[in-house]
Amino acid sequence: ATRGQDDRTERAQVALGGAGMKENPQLGEAEGTTREGLDPASEITRVGRFLSDLYALEFELDGAEYLISPRLARRLLPQPCPRTGVLAIEQAGELQLGVYLDPIDCQDPFVLVEETSHLMCLAWHAAHDRPVSGLLLELQSEIDRFFYFCHDSGDLNFSCFARGRATVGLSGDLQARYDVARERAHRYCRRLVDRFARQRDTCGLARELRRFYRASPSRKLAA
Repeated sequence: ATRGQDDRTERAQVALGGAGMKENPQLGEAEGTTREGLDPASEITRVGRFLSDLYALEFELDGAEYLISPRLARRLLPQPCPRTGVLAIEQAGELQLGVYLDPIDCQDPFVLVEETSHLMCLAWHAAHDRPVSGLLLELQSEIDRFFYFCHDSGDLNFSCFARGRATVGLSGDLQARYDVARERAHRYCRRLVDRFARQRDTCGLARELRRFYRASPSRKLAA
């Protein structure tokens, strides 16, 4: 392996430092309870760094550069739209991305991880000229959220899959998309924990997560 590959593997091992942890059935901050004093831009930067290391994306994210006004975003998005989300606009062959946060979500770690995941996933797929569907965005964000909160808490905590997204006013199709993504991500993460995490095989886990991130849509949905 090259030195660059070794460095990326080492960063992934740090990101997956809790991969051999015991399972904690208690519901904790992964539930997305608000954290007073949380700075959204700093948290987006922090989550982005974690995901970049975990998946070897080589993508530096400064959260402050991507935060936009929710009022502006809602004017540009078709209605009804989520109260919080990622705005993507393609102009002259370039994709412009921004995260808009409703005030009620600004200090919710659960939401901030989800939207950072969407931002990173859209940016990576655009950079590699690969399409990505709404279902795959939600699937990836569920997986990202699980591993981020495991890393953050030091426990294998599956409680993040117990929380449904606030979908008041959204269509039944969107609700179904979130439900399918959550169920498939939960199943996939359970398998990864059984196969890798309980054996403290962080290298194997990192390889599988990176393979999945770059996999075709059909392979992801079949996982």
